[in-house]
Amino acid sequence: MWWSDGAAALRAFVDATGIPFWTKPISRGLIPEDHALSFLNARSTAFAESDCVLAVGTRFDWMIQFGRPPRFSADMKVIHVDVDPAELGHNRPVDVPIAGDARAVLEQLRAEADGKVNPKRYAPWTGKLRTLDAEKGAEQDKAMSRDELPMHPLRLCKEVRDFLKRDAILVVDGQEILNFGRQAIPTYTPGHRLNSGAFGTMGVGLPYGVGAKLAKPDTQVLVLHGDGSFGINAMDIDTAVRHNIPVVTVISNNGGWTADAPWSRPLPKPGRNLGYTRYDRLAVDLGAHGEFVEKPHEIRPALERAFASGKPAVVNVITDHKARAQTVRFSAYST
Repeated sequence: MWWSDGAAALRAFVDATGIPFWTKPISRGLIPEDHALSFLNARSTAFAESDCVLAVGTRFDWMIQFGRPPRFSADMKVIHVDVDPAELGHNRPVDVPIAGDARAVLEQLRAEADGKVNPKRYAPWTGKLRTLDAEKGAEQDKAMSRDELPMHPLRLCKEVRDFLKRDAILVVDGQEILNFGRQAIPTYTPGHRLNSGAFGTMGVGLPYGVGAKLAKPDTQVLVLHGDGSFGINAMDIDTAVRHNIPVVTVISNNGGWTADAPWSRPLPKPGRNLGYTRYDRLAVDLGAHGEFVEKPHEIRPALERAFASGKPAVVNVITDHKARAQTVRFSAYST
């Protein structure tokens, strides 16, 4: 959908049919995530209970557990649209394979649905999802509003969410903060959300941010990094300073690599304790703007100063090393 420039076609189809939608990372913002049929917090329930899925221009890959149980219902019907015929039925059988461009096919489906599909048909289904979405959203808002110290990463996400402009470009890279940011910060504009993807590609956050700021110099660009992932390419702050690229990086600094993979639990974790490095001082020494934050009420003023500085900036925020995002293993990045 992204590569076919299909945002308008996707929204028109959703509006015409009343069918709820979810997007994978690169597609976030194709439809604003505060749309009436966007239920980010009800995704797991929707996937498990759907009797039919229309998958458009995306692979049934590990991000969504290959479209198989238990992530999806065992008897779910699948309509799969892809420009590459080899992807149709690749990782799971499909009931209706359609080889074609994502935008073109959705435009055709929208035309066929006109006058034949009543959006109210799905009202009981969407009503259930809306209620669940609101309940889980309220629980999340509670967690995001707590002021205890050390700060929960969701509290940082709330401040970032509330600070960002609607058309801001958000880059998220890390482990815990990637999962928390994915759950808690919505996207409203196509192409304005960049994730590192799988954990093995950590370190791309700041480089992505530099590229995004060069591509759209008049747009607010914020990189939300973990401390470990930031350290991989931290010297790109020097690049940003040398070329006067005013990208702002916010670090959720929980003092180490905190991944809690099941296979690592019985074993020691050598090298995972990084300490609370003063990355803000590193930034200042390289000629950038730096901020050090330990309390929630300090975040917004620090962000305002960082963006007002007109320089590359690092806002180094100390967060709770014990906080763990609730994720579904092997599908942590489908959205």
